[in-house]
Amino acid sequence: MRHYFSAKAKFLLIILLIAVLTAIDADSQSRRGNSSRLSVFLDMPGWADTDYIRQEIPLVEYVRDRELADVHIIMSRHSAGTTGATYSISFIGYGGFKDKNFELTYWAPSSNTSDETRRGYSGKIKMGLAPFIAETGLAERMQISYEAPLFEADVELDEITDPWNQWVIEIYGGTNFNREETSNSLHIRYGIFADRITTESRTRIRPYNNYNERNFKTGDGTITSVAHRGGLDSYHIVSIADHWALGVFGDIFYSTFDNLKFSGEVSPAIEFSLFPYEEATRRSITFAWRVGAGYYAYHEETVFDKMEEVLFGQALVASVNFRQPWGDIRAGIIGFNHFHDFRSNRAEFFSNMNLRIIEGLSLNLTGNFNFINDLVAIPKADLSLEEILLEQRRRATSYRFSGSIGLAYTFGSRITGVFNPRLSM
Repeated sequence: MRHYFSAKAKFLLIILLIAVLTAIDADSQSRRGNSSRLSVFLDMPGWADTDYIRQEIPLVEYVRDRELADVHIIMSRHSAGTTGATYSISFIGYGGFKDKNFELTYWAPSSNTSDETRRGYSGKIKMGLAPFIAETGLAERMQISYEAPLFEADVELDEITDPWNQWVIEIYGGTNFNREETSNSLHIRYGIFADRITTESRTRIRPYNNYNERNFKTGDGTITSVAHRGGLDSYHIVSIADHWALGVFGDIFYSTFDNLKFSGEVSPAIEFSLFPYEEATRRSITFAWRVGAGYYAYHEETVFDKMEEVLFGQALVASVNFRQPWGDIRAGIIGFNHFHDFRSNRAEFFSNMNLRIIEGLSLNLTGNFNFINDLVAIPKADLSLEEILLEQRRRATSYRFSGSIGLAYTFGSRITGVFNPRLSM
């Protein structure tokens, strides 16, 4: 418990420090940068492919907050049963564009693949941005039917002044709780995301912590289960060519469930992409190799009679990701082993496929299979029935499997894309 409260105090101190620095710099940051490009804020739910939109429409500058934008784009999806969905795209102008507000709609039949749908609403967004761009200095260099490069526009843009140097910081925290006559539970989570993404590199620093408590009243008294986990995820990845990338990962982790008082890992990695990285939103086949070392300290003695140790290992990853008019495929294999004993290994197969067989008929398959032989932190002592039922400790296992299969067929009118909000419940 001493370790937990010490870590918790450190995280709270980091959160307070960043909040103070953010408040100090707030007045020094201008509402918009000095770019000649139009500033756009994409206000969209998680199902929208914003990465695809950014790559298809690079002529504008995308900002992280609507207060920094010239144009605020809000997209919502309204289902029309099994026939499809209507996408409503609102364009809201700020500053010099404050009187320019309108809405466009896109109808996507249910027979569409996700690639066809994102092409459709991205095309509408291009059309909607045209009147705004027409009032900027880039208007004479733009054509409605332009072929945009994926990462850079064919125009010379002014240097962007950014006091944050492209760092975006998110501080989060929350709690879930439940209470009834014979039981109650409490879950607390908090942490920080600090990300910097450019066309040449990606960097993340993410400290986090989670606390879980459950209480059960029985005839013999109250049973209490307390678990906590947290750590730090970090990486820095750079592009070295159209098909190659290098990175280094640094991770800190502790967990009562995993019998880890503390673990620290550092591992460099290299990746090769069969297709150029700029095509990643549509198709990618990648192969990666990661090798590193870690220090591990345990709450209880492990089945290998260890209270702490240093381990070296490697991982090989092959993955496939396609989003095409014929459907989506995401699949891959991950292999890992420790160097001190090659019998300490793990293999993971994962897949998620949504394939259009014929118009209106689609097949969905998911599957995950894990061979698990690397659980070096399993406690030596036998688990009590209470610990097993309350899932307070990880148990040894040699495999894990999950999967699903589904078919869907849609037919009927192709022109029922009208959005009618009456009596929606």
